[in-house]
Amino acid sequence: MDDALLRAVDNTIRFLRMAANELRGMAERAPDISAELRHVANQLDADADDLERAANSPRS
Repeated sequence: MDDALLRAVDNTIRFLRMAANELRGMAERAPDISAELRHVANQLDADADDLERAANSPRS
């Protein structure tokens, strides 16, 4: 994979994880919407995991 593309993937993964952490922090301060925020945070983490796996898989 191209170096610029790898950097873009790494930056995207970091952004997704940072956004997930921020949403979890917001969930602690807003109990009325905490379940929804945690759900979105979990989805962001899952997307980051998928992207990380795809980036590390062998390319043909």
